[in-house]
Amino acid sequence: MKGWKTALLALLCLCLAGVLLLRIRSGQAAPEPTATAVPAAAPTPAAETTAVPAPSETPTPSPAPTVFVKPGGYTEESYRLVSDMCYAYADRQEAAADIIQDDLEKLNALDPALGSLWTKLMRLWSGVNAELEVHDGLLPDGLPEDDSLCIVVLGFQLEADGSMAPELAGRCETALSCAEKYPRALIAVTGGGTAWQNPGATEAGVMAAWLTEHGVSPERILTEDASMTTADNAVFTCRLLRERCPQVRSLAVVSSDYHVPLGVLLFQARAYLDEYETGALPFSVVSNAAYHTDGRSRPDSPMMQKNWLWSVTDPHY
Repeated sequence: MKGWKTALLALLCLCLAGVLLLRIRSGQAAPEPTATAVPAAAPTPAAETTAVPAPSETPTPSPAPTVFVKPGGYTEESYRLVSDMCYAYADRQEAAADIIQDDLEKLNALDPALGSLWTKLMRLWSGVNAELEVHDGLLPDGLPEDDSLCIVVLGFQLEADGSMAPELAGRCETALSCAEKYPRALIAVTGGGTAWQNPGATEAGVMAAWLTEHGVSPERILTEDASMTTADNAVFTCRLLRERCPQVRSLAVVSSDYHVPLGVLLFQARAYLDEYETGALPFSVVSNAAYHTDGRSRPDSPMMQKNWLWSVTDPHY
């Protein structure tokens, strides 16, 4: 009996020793799977740290400019002066005269040519709002009697199907009366495609057809049908006149009564810009005729005029 117990105890000790040996062996082998599981090319923590640039090597971004520099001869300072006087006039009109005069003097000292341009533009802008006589329905007497005069008819939004809205028809009727009074004058109709259900129709094309149907010779009509704004009207029509009708020296603007001042401002401003760029004034806006709207629309505000004036006087329009 005693021998049996001794044998059992020895067997138990042998089993415990085997388990202990297996644990020791598994503990020694544990690092091997971890080492082989990592790809040879994987970066070590030390390699990742050295890949990050030192703080002194990190490039510092350039600060954004606080004043936008306009192209075509403007410097940061000249643009700041022009911007300041334009905002001053748009906000306060004649009450800003001292600010405008001070800015013009600084601009003239900085850049005489640009100063001369903006002296003319600011006088024009003030005169359009304070002194311009808007002629109701017909051009006045005394304008040139030959084709050195061009009557410019500003467009208006077409109906969805491409037909004329009543206000555009009114402008055409006013233009027809002016064309009959000055039978040798050219007539420029201007305005692009604004009929959302009829993309082939343009304001200028519809006006040209209407005038022709009412007796105006097609040879007298210039069609500018790419513009979508009044600023476009001025820029594109002036370009067309330079290219095709260099004999034109006088313009008369035809539009609705509330819109005439803006038309006169933008067309004359564009002429002044041409003079600034080439040294020769291509034409002058000498008169206007207005379709009477019975006050259905408010006149364009000086702040709105400022935005369009910026567009027209951009040399890279």
